[in-house]
Amino acid sequence: MRWITGIFLLAVFGFFAGDAAAAEESLAAVGEVTQVKGDAARFDAGGVAHRLEKGDAVHVGDRVETRSRSTVTLRFQDNTSFSLGPDSAFSVNEFKYARSDTDSVVMEVLRGAFRFTTGLIAKARSRSMQVRTGVVATIGIRGTTVGGEVVGESATIVLLEPEDGATASAIEVGNAYGSVVIDRPGYGTTVQDAHSPPTPPQRMRLRAIDNLLRSIQSSQRVSVPR
Repeated sequence: MRWITGIFLLAVFGFFAGDAAAAEESLAAVGEVTQVKGDAARFDAGGVAHRLEKGDAVHVGDRVETRSRSTVTLRFQDNTSFSLGPDSAFSVNEFKYARSDTDSVVMEVLRGAFRFTTGLIAKARSRSMQVRTGVVATIGIRGTTVGGEVVGESATIVLLEPEDGATASAIEVGNAYGSVVIDRPGYGTTVQDAHSPPTPPQRMRLRAIDNLLRSIQSSQRVSVPR
């Protein structure tokens, strides 16, 4: 009986040790807050709210929200940078970074204005990073800087000039009804709702881009096509 009891205890210990390891992995930080203006909060996987301050960690499963007149900028382990404007919501659905072929990023903008610059994962392997814009469309990344806004069930997405002299790249915006490739900075697309395809790439009005970037108010420099 003793050896049976011993095997049982080892099995139980192994079960909980595995759970603990999985929990530790899920709690591992994948990024941090580099800037906060106003009020922003992080809701963890359990729905518990945490007020965000500069230097706070961000984890897979987190949802980040900003209030009115508030902005936040996050930087992830592979140097992906993500900025949110006022009244925005964003979630980190997946982030795997081991400098291998399995690296992947899936993020989702639920509402509000956003801007992001891709890091090493997207630059090493195109299509390793996806940014979902709510229920409307998904942005396939090929290494670049992108801005946009999600309002209800519509989204506007713009390819911006790359930062720090990087080579301009492209994005693919698509849903079940179609997709478009945007490879010229200053051009973008609009998706009217979850049942409409993205519009053909079109040059976005300079005022619209300026308003978008102004609403984000990031400390990072962004070049606007003239």
